[in-house]
Order: sequence, then C-alpha cells, then structure tokens
Amino acid sequence: MKLSIIASMFNEEAVIEAYLDHTLAVLKRHYENYELLLIDDGSTDKTVSLCFPYLAENPHIRLISFSRNYGHEIALTAGLEHANGDYVILMDTDLQHPPELIPHFTAKANEGYDVVCAMRTNRDEETFFKRTTAKLFYGLSRKMTGFDLNANTGNFRLLTRRVVDSLNKMKESNRHLIMLFAYLGYKTVNIPYHCPPRYAGKTKYNLRKLLGLSLDSIIGFSSRPLRLMSILSVMISVVMMGYAGFILIQKLFSHQQLADGVASVIFLVAVLFSVLFLFLAVISEYISRILIESKNRPLYNIKQEYTQHSINLEKSQL
Repeated sequence: MKLSIIASMFNEEAVIEAYLDHTLAVLKRHYENYELLLIDDGSTDKTVSLCFPYLAENPHIRLISFSRNYGHEIALTAGLEHANGDYVILMDTDLQHPPELIPHFTAKANEGYDVVCAMRTNRDEETFFKRTTAKLFYGLSRKMTGFDLNANTGNFRLLTRRVVDSLNKMKESNRHLIMLFAYLGYKTVNIPYHCPPRYAGKTKYNLRKLLGLSLDSIIGFSSRPLRLMSILSVMISVVMMGYAGFILIQKLFSHQQLADGVASVIFLVAVLFSVLFLFLAVISEYISRILIESKNRPLYNIKQEYTQHSINLEKSQL
C-alpha cells in the first residue's frame, strides 16, 4: 500500500532541512512505496530553494508551490487533492509532529481504523491564554455543532483513501479540516504523544487568524446561532407584548404609572436595539459566507509543481 505524507510550509527556511532529514530517514527505514508531498503556501523566503537538493536526489518527493499565501487549511486541502496514497498523513514541518509516529499510524490503520489521530498529552509550549481560549472554543463548538471534538487532537493524523475521497467531495471555501473530519465520522482511534517544542521559528497562527478560523468552523457547520437568536427574539417579543399590554391597562384604569420617566424609555430602546444589532451581526456573518460560496472560485492557484525530473531538467538546461 502506498503512503502519502502531506506537509504544508510557509516561510520555514529555519526548519525545513531538519524536517526533511528527519522525515525521510523514517520513511526510508520503514517504507518502500511512499511519497512526500510538500505544499508551499506562498513562502517569500528560501523555503522552496532549500528543498531543491532533496527533490533532485529523491524521486518520491513532490513540491507544489502556490501563487500566494492561501492559509494552512487550503494548503492541506491541496495536498489531499493531489495525494496518491492509500494512506495519507497530514503533518506540519516545525517538528512538533514527530515523524517517529508515522509507523504507529500505519500499524493502527492496518488494524482497520480509517482515521488515526495523534493526541497531545501536554500543552507546555502554549500560553495560558491560548490553552484557555482553545478549551472555550472546543466546548462552544461541541454545543453548537453537536460534533464530538477533542481539544488535544489536531490535523496531525492518518486518513485512509476512502476518507480522503470523501473529503475531496466537499468544496466549501471556508474550511476547517478538524470540523470536516468530525462531520465525516468513520472509525477513529487516538495515539497519545508528547508534543515537543518548535524546532525553530514561530507559529504563523496569530490571534486574528485563530478567531477567524473559530468563527468559520461554527458558522460553517451549524445553524444554531441563528436558531438561538430567533428564540431570543421571540422571547423578548412575548415579554414586550405582555409589558405593553400591562402599560395599556394601567394607563386606562389606574392613576399610578409604572413607566413614567425618560429612564425607562431609554432602557427599553437600548435593550431592543442591542438585540437587533446582535441579530444583524449574526445574519451578516452567514450572508458573507453565502456570498463567498456563490462565487465558486478555485480554492487555490498553483504557480509551479516540482519533481525530481523537473529539477534535473532545469539543471541540464543551465
């Protein structure tokens, strides 16, 4: 059975050579039929050029270079669409995903599992803020989507060919692969591992990207925010109609007025407009994603694909 390794990279010149040395050593030791698919997500440093010597020596390596930076999720999606293996493994190039786990992945897959996830047993390298927000996000996502999400499993996992084929049928633009994995289901098992610190460089996910990914994951896979706002609006409408009826009766049959004064009017207007604008914000998020999906644009554009043949051909022409 053929094994495909998909590794996305974006400005990883400080770590890419160590990653390739480490990963290729594991692959050569355990497998004969494999491919290492490198997806360059629009790097602006020497990441791509540092890969060329490895491509020239190893026919099992392919490199796909994007025309610009499209994001980590899109890079992995491109890898899934171009991978040829019966087993496909997604991983990062910062060596926080140890290549030594690859044989354990395939061993579990041979036992009949369709998805084999690496589950972190530590989060030492993360700040308290990131650990807290991750916990909140996964808790909120579980309630909003109904999916069984594990906060300690990420994209580092093995997928069988039928899972990859199912993923490739889903063409939505706002992608969160962890949510797509949960949506598909399939027989899954977790392998615990100790996550080492980054070999070099720093994470490319800042707070803005994490918030955007979190919002996409909830809105893209659940209509519950709209349902909750609808329920809230109905509840407020019932309360306000009851209150209006009470004020009318009191006005007609009593001299004591509960709603006298400007403060009560300001309070009611503020509450109603707050709910209205909150509802509009939720609706606008859904409409913006409908707009993007309706355009049906390609998820990415490939600038060039490199193989051993193309690299050696360029060398011979120089």
